[in-house]
Amino acid sequence: PQIRRLQGSMPEGAGFSGRDNAKNNTNLAILDLALTKVHDLGWGSAAVAQAATELGLSSMAHGVAPDGAISLISHFMDRALDETTIEVDDQLHEFEDTTECLRFICTTRLKQTLPYVKRWPEAAAVLAQPQNVPVAMHHLTNLSSQMWYLAGDKSTRIDWYARRSALAAVYLSAELFMCEDRSPSHQDTWRFLKHRFEDMDKAAHIGTKAVAFGEQFRRNLYNILASRGYVSH
Repeated sequence: PQIRRLQGSMPEGAGFSGRDNAKNNTNLAILDLALTKVHDLGWGSAAVAQAATELGLSSMAHGVAPDGAISLISHFMDRALDETTIEVDDQLHEFEDTTECLRFICTTRLKQTLPYVKRWPEAAAVLAQPQNVPVAMHHLTNLSSQMWYLAGDKSTRIDWYARRSALAAVYLSAELFMCEDRSPSHQDTWRFLKHRFEDMDKAAHIGTKAVAFGEQFRRNLYNILASRGYVSH
Protein backbone atom coordinates (compact mmCIF):
# COMPACT_ATOMS: atom_id res chain seq x y z
CA PRO A 1 0.00 0.00 0.00
CA GLN A 2 1.14 3.51 -0.68
CA ILE A 3 1.98 5.45 2.46
CA ARG A 4 0.95 9.08 2.71
CA ARG A 5 3.80 11.57 2.79
CA LEU A 6 4.27 13.71 5.88
CA GLN A 7 3.16 17.31 5.79
CA GLY A 8 5.87 19.53 4.40
CA SER A 9 7.83 16.66 2.84
CA MET A 10 7.49 18.05 -0.69
CA PRO A 11 10.43 20.29 -1.69
CA GLU A 12 9.44 23.90 -1.93
CA GLY A 13 8.32 24.77 -5.42
CA ALA A 14 7.71 21.16 -6.46
CA GLY A 15 4.24 21.23 -7.96
CA PHE A 16 3.34 24.60 -6.39
CA SER A 17 4.11 28.18 -7.30
CA GLY A 18 5.48 30.46 -4.59
CA ARG A 19 2.03 32.01 -4.26
CA ASP A 20 0.41 28.59 -3.89
CA ASN A 21 2.95 27.61 -1.25
CA ALA A 22 2.32 30.79 0.72
CA LYS A 23 -1.45 30.26 0.55
CA ASN A 24 -1.10 26.63 1.57
CA ASN A 25 1.12 27.55 4.53
CA THR A 26 -1.35 30.23 5.61
CA ASN A 27 -4.24 27.78 5.42
CA LEU A 28 -2.31 25.21 7.46
CA ALA A 29 -1.49 27.84 10.07
CA ILE A 30 -5.17 28.78 10.35
CA LEU A 31 -6.27 25.16 10.66
CA ASP A 32 -3.54 24.35 13.19
CA LEU A 33 -4.61 27.27 15.35
CA ALA A 34 -8.28 26.36 14.83
CA LEU A 35 -7.58 22.97 16.42
CA THR A 36 -6.72 24.77 19.66
CA LYS A 37 -10.21 26.33 19.58
CA VAL A 38 -12.11 23.08 19.15
CA HIS A 39 -12.48 22.46 22.89
CA ASP A 40 -14.49 25.68 23.28
CA LEU A 41 -15.99 26.22 19.83
CA GLY A 42 -16.38 22.74 18.38
CA TRP A 43 -15.43 21.53 14.92
CA GLY A 44 -17.39 24.06 12.90
CA SER A 45 -16.52 27.28 11.11
CA ALA A 46 -16.43 29.29 14.36
CA ALA A 47 -13.08 27.75 15.32
CA VAL A 48 -11.62 28.54 11.87
CA ALA A 49 -12.96 32.11 11.93
CA GLN A 50 -11.51 32.72 15.41
CA ALA A 51 -8.13 31.37 14.34
CA ALA A 52 -8.07 33.54 11.22
CA THR A 53 -8.94 36.62 13.26
CA GLU A 54 -6.15 35.94 15.75
CA LEU A 55 -3.70 35.65 12.84
CA GLY A 56 -4.83 39.04 11.54
CA LEU A 57 -6.69 37.60 8.58
CA SER A 58 -10.28 37.85 7.43
CA SER A 59 -12.63 35.98 9.73
CA MET A 60 -14.32 34.67 6.61
CA ALA A 61 -11.13 32.80 5.67
CA HIS A 62 -12.60 31.75 2.33
CA GLY A 63 -11.23 28.47 1.02
CA VAL A 64 -9.63 27.36 4.29
CA ALA A 65 -12.46 25.11 5.40
CA PRO A 66 -14.86 25.05 2.43
CA ASP A 67 -16.81 22.09 3.79
CA GLY A 68 -17.12 23.35 7.35
CA ALA A 69 -16.48 20.88 10.13
CA ILE A 70 -15.36 18.05 7.85
CA SER A 71 -12.44 20.18 6.59
CA LEU A 72 -11.14 20.80 10.10
CA ILE A 73 -11.69 17.18 11.11
CA SER A 74 -9.79 16.03 8.01
CA HIS A 75 -6.92 18.35 8.87
CA PHE A 76 -6.74 16.92 12.37
CA MET A 77 -6.75 13.34 11.09
CA ASP A 78 -3.94 14.12 8.64
CA ARG A 79 -1.88 15.78 11.36
CA ALA A 80 -2.55 12.99 13.84
CA LEU A 81 -1.38 10.34 11.38
CA ASP A 82 1.79 12.31 10.63
CA GLU A 83 2.56 12.81 14.32
CA THR A 84 1.91 9.15 15.09
CA THR A 85 4.24 8.02 12.31
CA ILE A 86 7.00 10.30 13.58
CA GLU A 87 6.53 9.29 17.21
CA VAL A 88 6.59 5.52 16.70
CA ASP A 89 9.25 5.41 14.01
CA ASP A 90 12.31 4.87 16.22
CA GLN A 91 10.55 2.48 18.63
CA LEU A 92 9.13 -0.16 16.29
CA HIS A 93 12.32 -2.23 16.30
CA GLU A 94 11.59 -3.12 19.93
CA PHE A 95 8.61 -5.28 18.93
CA GLU A 96 8.92 -8.83 17.65
CA ASP A 97 5.19 -9.59 17.80
CA THR A 98 3.08 -7.93 15.09
CA THR A 99 -0.03 -7.67 17.27
CA GLU A 100 1.87 -5.93 20.06
CA CYS A 101 3.40 -3.58 17.52
CA LEU A 102 -0.02 -2.74 16.08
CA ARG A 103 -1.42 -2.18 19.56
CA PHE A 104 1.43 0.23 20.34
CA ILE A 105 0.78 2.17 17.13
CA CYS A 106 -2.97 2.26 17.84
CA THR A 107 -2.35 3.49 21.38
CA THR A 108 -0.05 6.23 20.09
CA ARG A 109 -2.65 7.35 17.54
CA LEU A 110 -5.45 7.29 20.11
CA LYS A 111 -3.43 9.59 22.35
CA GLN A 112 -3.48 12.15 19.54
CA THR A 113 -7.26 12.31 19.98
CA LEU A 114 -7.16 12.67 23.77
CA PRO A 115 -6.95 16.51 23.79
CA TYR A 116 -10.20 16.54 21.79
CA VAL A 117 -11.89 13.60 23.47
CA LYS A 118 -14.84 15.59 24.85
CA ARG A 119 -15.60 16.94 21.38
CA TRP A 120 -14.76 13.83 19.38
CA PRO A 121 -18.30 12.35 19.43
CA GLU A 122 -19.33 15.45 17.46
CA ALA A 123 -16.61 14.72 14.91
CA ALA A 124 -17.64 11.05 14.74
CA ALA A 125 -21.25 12.06 14.07
CA VAL A 126 -20.11 14.40 11.27
CA LEU A 127 -18.02 11.63 9.72
CA ALA A 128 -21.01 9.26 9.86
CA GLN A 129 -23.20 11.57 7.75
CA PRO A 130 -23.81 9.93 4.34
CA GLN A 131 -22.11 12.71 2.37
CA ASN A 132 -19.02 12.46 4.58
CA VAL A 133 -18.61 8.67 4.67
CA PRO A 134 -16.20 8.73 1.66
CA VAL A 135 -13.97 11.17 3.56
CA ALA A 136 -14.12 9.02 6.68
CA MET A 137 -13.30 5.94 4.61
CA HIS A 138 -10.32 7.68 3.05
CA HIS A 139 -8.83 8.61 6.42
CA LEU A 140 -9.52 5.30 8.12
CA THR A 141 -8.16 3.37 5.13
CA ASN A 142 -4.97 5.45 5.24
CA LEU A 143 -4.68 4.96 8.99
CA SER A 144 -5.20 1.19 8.85
CA SER A 145 -2.83 0.73 5.91
CA GLN A 146 -0.17 2.90 7.54
CA MET A 147 -0.39 0.98 10.81
CA TRP A 148 -0.03 -2.37 9.07
CA TYR A 149 2.87 -1.01 7.01
CA LEU A 150 4.66 0.34 10.06
CA ALA A 151 4.17 -3.00 11.79
CA GLY A 152 6.07 -4.63 8.92
CA ASP A 153 3.23 -5.95 6.76
CA LYS A 154 3.85 -5.24 3.09
CA SER A 155 1.87 -8.13 1.67
CA THR A 156 -0.75 -8.07 -1.07
CA ARG A 157 -2.45 -11.29 -0.01
CA ILE A 158 -6.11 -11.95 -0.72
CA ASP A 159 -7.02 -11.09 2.88
CA TRP A 160 -5.50 -7.59 2.54
CA TYR A 161 -8.89 -5.83 2.74
CA ALA A 162 -10.26 -8.04 5.48
CA ARG A 163 -7.23 -7.51 7.72
CA ARG A 164 -7.27 -3.76 7.26
CA SER A 165 -10.99 -3.59 7.81
CA ALA A 166 -10.61 -5.60 11.03
CA LEU A 167 -7.88 -3.26 12.28
CA ALA A 168 -9.95 -0.21 11.35
CA ALA A 169 -12.89 -1.61 13.35
CA VAL A 170 -10.62 -2.22 16.36
CA TYR A 171 -9.29 1.31 16.21
CA LEU A 172 -12.68 2.92 15.67
CA SER A 173 -14.37 1.06 18.53
CA ALA A 174 -11.50 1.93 20.90
CA GLU A 175 -11.62 5.59 19.92
CA LEU A 176 -15.34 5.84 20.63
CA PHE A 177 -14.94 3.85 23.86
CA MET A 178 -12.29 6.36 24.90
CA CYS A 179 -14.80 9.19 24.50
CA GLU A 180 -16.86 7.71 27.34
CA ASP A 181 -13.98 6.44 29.47
CA ARG A 182 -13.62 8.17 32.84
CA SER A 183 -11.05 5.78 34.33
CA PRO A 184 -7.70 7.14 35.62
CA SER A 185 -5.33 7.76 32.69
CA HIS A 186 -7.88 6.01 30.45
CA GLN A 187 -6.78 2.63 31.73
CA ASP A 188 -10.09 1.09 30.70
CA THR A 189 -9.51 2.21 27.11
CA TRP A 190 -6.12 0.52 26.92
CA ARG A 191 -7.64 -2.63 28.45
CA PHE A 192 -10.50 -2.48 25.96
CA LEU A 193 -8.00 -2.09 23.12
CA LYS A 194 -6.03 -5.12 24.29
CA HIS A 195 -9.18 -7.26 24.33
CA ARG A 196 -10.18 -6.10 20.84
CA PHE A 197 -6.79 -7.14 19.49
CA GLU A 198 -7.22 -10.53 21.14
CA ASP A 199 -10.58 -10.83 19.39
CA MET A 200 -9.00 -9.84 16.08
CA ASP A 201 -6.32 -12.50 16.47
CA LYS A 202 -8.93 -15.16 17.20
CA ALA A 203 -10.91 -14.17 14.13
CA ALA A 204 -7.74 -14.33 12.01
CA HIS A 205 -6.99 -17.85 13.22
CA ILE A 206 -10.53 -18.98 12.47
CA GLY A 207 -10.34 -17.43 9.03
CA THR A 208 -12.33 -14.52 7.63
CA LYS A 209 -13.85 -13.94 4.25
CA ALA A 210 -12.41 -10.96 2.39
CA VAL A 211 -15.08 -8.27 2.11
CA ALA A 212 -14.90 -5.05 0.13
CA PHE A 213 -13.38 -2.52 2.50
CA GLY A 214 -15.91 0.20 1.72
CA GLU A 215 -18.91 -2.00 2.45
CA GLN A 216 -17.45 -3.35 5.68
CA PHE A 217 -16.29 0.09 6.81
CA ARG A 218 -19.76 1.61 6.38
CA ARG A 219 -21.29 -1.21 8.39
CA ASN A 220 -18.69 -1.00 11.16
CA LEU A 221 -18.86 2.78 11.44
CA TYR A 222 -22.65 2.93 11.51
CA ASN A 223 -23.09 0.06 13.93
CA ILE A 224 -20.53 1.38 16.40
CA LEU A 225 -21.93 4.92 16.32
CA ALA A 226 -25.49 3.65 16.63
CA SER A 227 -24.59 1.41 19.58
CA ARG A 228 -23.25 4.45 21.42
CA GLY A 229 -26.16 6.72 20.57
CA TYR A 230 -24.36 9.06 18.16
CA VAL A 231 -26.68 8.19 15.27
CA SER A 232 -30.18 6.75 15.24
CA HIS A 233 -30.82 3.09 14.38
